[in-house]
Amino acid sequence: MADPTKPDPSIEGQPNEASGQDLYTRGFYPEALAEWKRAVEINKDPGAAFRLGEEHFDAKVVERDVETALKYYFIGAQGGDKRAQMDLGSMYDKGWGVPQDMKEAARWFEAAARQGLESSQYNIATMYEDGVGVEADKVKAYMYYQLAIEGGFPRFATEAIERLSESMTSAEIKEASVLARNFKPLTREESVAEVAAASTETDVN
Repeated sequence: MADPTKPDPSIEGQPNEASGQDLYTRGFYPEALAEWKRAVEINKDPGAAFRLGEEHFDAKVVERDVETALKYYFIGAQGGDKRAQMDLGSMYDKGWGVPQDMKEAARWFEAAARQGLESSQYNIATMYEDGVGVEADKVKAYMYYQLAIEGGFPRFATEAIERLSESMTSAEIKEASVLARNFKPLTREESVAEVAAASTETDVN
């Protein structure tokens, strides 16, 4: 009989996020975390890094450890996991474990938004609307609000886009709508390349 504390052998690519999730779902929490750690160490799995960050921050099965959460959020975000990018943006937005930095928050929110994460599209839209962490841009704000609504995050975005539209010209709204219609989410690999290029640019400047 197969060892129940081991992940399902049919899961491809293990150790990875899925093999850890298999253990987690069955209630083997220490084994799941160990599997995700192996996935990060052996396969540099960004999804497993996100899950480790989430577990150390949410403190559902381990004690809260913000430093460790940040470590894994960084690994996941730089590896192109949009959930890790979103959560890393939140850490900078709130100043949790890092100095509050709205430019960094915007950078990571937009990275996740460009991969199509609806909640992050809403977050970066608010920043473009108010000029927080980025230069104010009503067209981009409208585009991201519209994408958030279309992606299934309508509750706050619908009210926001209605408010924003009152201060925009019809030409600006049309431009934003065209941008939203032509939007194509980045793949994880494309996001990795974009994040790396942005980091290099920041280092140079």
